[in-house]
Amino acid sequence: MSTWGQRIRTFVTVEPVIFFYMTSTFIVTPAYQQLVIAKVCYELFQDSYICSSPAHHKDEEELIEGRSSYILLLYTCVTSLLSIPTAMLLGSWSDRSSRKAVMLLPCLMSLVSGGVFIAMSLLEDMSVYWSLASAGVTGLSGGYVSVFLSSFSYLADVTAGLGSNRTLRMAAAESMIFVGGTVGFLLVGFLIQEFGLTSAFVAYCSCHVLSVFYILLWLRDPERSVPPPPSGEDGDGDGLPCEAGDTDTEPSSNLLCLSDVKRSFRAMFRRRPGQQRQKLHLLIVCTFINNLVAVGEQAISLLYLMYEPREFTTELYGVFKSAQMLLLGFTLLGIFPLLMRVVGEITLAKVSVLFRTAGLVLMAFSTNTWMVFLGAMFSFSASVETTCIMFAAVMFNGLYPLTLPTIPGMPFITRK
Repeated sequence: MSTWGQRIRTFVTVEPVIFFYMTSTFIVTPAYQQLVIAKVCYELFQDSYICSSPAHHKDEEELIEGRSSYILLLYTCVTSLLSIPTAMLLGSWSDRSSRKAVMLLPCLMSLVSGGVFIAMSLLEDMSVYWSLASAGVTGLSGGYVSVFLSSFSYLADVTAGLGSNRTLRMAAAESMIFVGGTVGFLLVGFLIQEFGLTSAFVAYCSCHVLSVFYILLWLRDPERSVPPPPSGEDGDGDGLPCEAGDTDTEPSSNLLCLSDVKRSFRAMFRRRPGQQRQKLHLLIVCTFINNLVAVGEQAISLLYLMYEPREFTTELYGVFKSAQMLLLGFTLLGIFPLLMRVVGEITLAKVSVLFRTAGLVLMAFSTNTWMVFLGAMFSFSASVETTCIMFAAVMFNGLYPLTLPTIPGMPFITRK
């Protein structure tokens, strides 16, 4: 490979993997929700007129919404519950084996899941409960958790010793979530509106095919920044293998070994200097609550926005979510690095939570399109508000010392 190719290979690593996976995720989420609604309506009424315009039949619409919400709840539960043990196993296993293999697994399993959705969209008599089989296949791969843990672990390996560059690389990789969200939501709205649900599921599968080829042909397994812990580290048997053999020589034989689960728990609960363990646990709790809200919002937002009086179309829903993702991505890439220089992380977190809360409250009481979009703006407003804090501090704290010898109160006059 040429020198330029080697340089590109150094700087472009897991970002396309995250982009393709998140694009596919944001394509399939509203698509399978629409599919569930259509299947539920057909099973309840078997009337194409009602299913094509449920908003004109209020009683039927409420029944469809309630049943669909129940199916979507089951879908989310199946995906989440099955992904927990898988993610715990794969996280520890990837430390001793191949990062690429862990990235590949969710993509390959998602192709199977996409095949089920395509069949459901083509076969009218296929039960809505087949969607739970699709959820199970996705969950068994660990889903997006496996993609994130393998991708960010890969980045940690290739950026070992690079200091601040590692943080920027991590931020760039995480921004792919929002770029993928913008592209995915815009694409799915257009595809469903113009070509139907099947086209959305084909696009979903296409993203995973591209991701598989990229991982196989472009990525190389990195050298590990931290070697696997030896047997009996810290005197607690943390590194004990499942069998007497050497775990490093045959890591594949220990893929489903319970010691991987034990190692994950011990890494989380082991003693750490100062209050590091308590901080880690609090961060885990905060992450759990944040993801709980995000997943919950994602699960019901389409149902809520399609219900009267908002009555969003799929295309408008795609535009709304794309705008939301675009603002979040711009904030992460453009504003967040600037704010980190002058504002504390805790302050940023507090302001973001307050504005996120305000956005959700406004969404809850939205009765028309502009109110819904205004709620999305609150996420961006949090960054703007914090940017104002930064510039105000620079302007007024810089002006005050200059006016002390003459008019100390000049900053207050300037304020007006």
